[in-house]
Amino acid sequence: MKKYIILLLFITGISACQKGFLDNGPLDKLTDDIIWKDSSLVNLYLANIYAGITSEYDRAGGYLMMSLTDEAESNRPNQQSHLVNFALHNSGTGIFSDEWTSGYVSIRKCNQLLEQLQTAPFSAALTQRMKGEAYFLRALFYMEIYARFGRFPVILKTLALTDELAVPRGTDQECVKAMTDDLDAAARLLPARYTDATQTGRATQGACYALKCRLLLNTRNYTAAAEAAKKVIDLKQYELFPDFSSLFQPGNDNNVEVIFDKQFGSLQSQQRHYMNDFEYPRNFTGFASGIDDPTQNIVDAFMMKDGKPWNTSPLYNPERPYDNRDPRFYSSILYDGIFFRGEILDLMRGSAANPSERGTPTGYYLKKFLDTTYDLTGITIPNFNNCIIMRLAEVYLNYAECQLQLGNPEEARTYVNMIRSRAGMPPVPAGEMTWEKYVAERTVELAFEGQRWFDICRWKKGPEILGQPIYGIVVSEENGKRKYTRTKVEDRTFISPMMYLFPIPLTILNKYPAGKELGQNPEWK
Repeated sequence: MKKYIILLLFITGISACQKGFLDNGPLDKLTDDIIWKDSSLVNLYLANIYAGITSEYDRAGGYLMMSLTDEAESNRPNQQSHLVNFALHNSGTGIFSDEWTSGYVSIRKCNQLLEQLQTAPFSAALTQRMKGEAYFLRALFYMEIYARFGRFPVILKTLALTDELAVPRGTDQECVKAMTDDLDAAARLLPARYTDATQTGRATQGACYALKCRLLLNTRNYTAAAEAAKKVIDLKQYELFPDFSSLFQPGNDNNVEVIFDKQFGSLQSQQRHYMNDFEYPRNFTGFASGIDDPTQNIVDAFMMKDGKPWNTSPLYNPERPYDNRDPRFYSSILYDGIFFRGEILDLMRGSAANPSERGTPTGYYLKKFLDTTYDLTGITIPNFNNCIIMRLAEVYLNYAECQLQLGNPEEARTYVNMIRSRAGMPPVPAGEMTWEKYVAERTVELAFEGQRWFDICRWKKGPEILGQPIYGIVVSEENGKRKYTRTKVEDRTFISPMMYLFPIPLTILNKYPAGKELGQNPEWK
């Protein structure tokens, strides 16, 4: 899609104001008749819907999903993630309000596109593809809302002023049906792959099935989720990328493992993010970066290379605690003593990489998504590497979880071992595939990718994981030798099952008139 998205960011306004968005001589009177009959303009409109996707990279500089879990701690004391971690958020704090408001803006665009395509004078193939993309994108935006807030108003048409605008929330069954119906419709209309490289980044059948699998897994419909995962696998369009360490590097954008991603890098579309600027260690950027910092909790989750936990493996050496780890550890986390971008990283408090003010509170920095070739000579230079939203390894793990829940551990073991083999870790032996081993594998393979919060909610493990203390490491030096001391960073709170959903923001509730209230999530009232 880097080649597919075209200039005119202000196409955003087309859905609300189809006249006068260009002011160039004869083009100053663009009407519906012109816009919706011009395939290039409609492609612009569709491109703008894709641009409305909020990825983890778009959240950089605000707060990443990892800092709402035991994966990371923000070094910014005023971050909203701290409100969630201390159970201090409420309807007035507006957590994820953009996911609701911008989500419905994009949903309205999808609805309008679907309606206009009914009479658009385009080829059958082009019309079919665009309809499929609109169904897929509408489901994606609804899923982002549903994952955070639960039930939502199901709106499947463009609302006019004469329509009832105070649409009530649907039931869980109605919401899930709306999303799965859209994904099924999209899968029927979209190709398994695009032969034209300029179409890279568009939704495909595989993206539809993978998104449906994620949705149904999170609703704990294991049979249907397994079926959706198997459809992705049986398409045979994807493979595990052989090198995990470079999977997220821009040179490998759109690799064989990627099912769907948010495309950045089009100079025409101006799509960009600031992940590298905000997450690189301080000594590389020269300003207060390294915002979301991995915890000792997640470091401990990475096994030793013999497949055993750090506290039971004979390979663990407290004087060199980072030796002999799962190879994915070295690709995911920056730790004291790692050689990175031409230097050995010093994370002792007060160092250039870990200054006393706004250094890393945990003793670690994120590595997984950082572009190791990124030019750090300037400040806030646009970042263009893509953000993977769904990849084959997640589908394998989703399928394995379903098989465990359905009583088929050996089938689950097959797919877990595929991932472990790629990582360079020993396989799980026959008869030893347990739930604990599955969770451990999912935790490190998908670390920081934005799914852990939803995993924990699905497993109903909020008190056991989200409500537990966060730990870090203090690096010191004694007699010329490094010393690593585990330390508590903060106590976190998970007070009630109500926290599995976020409160609907007050700004949204207030848009509904008296007598037609939207309704707050249970206990958040």
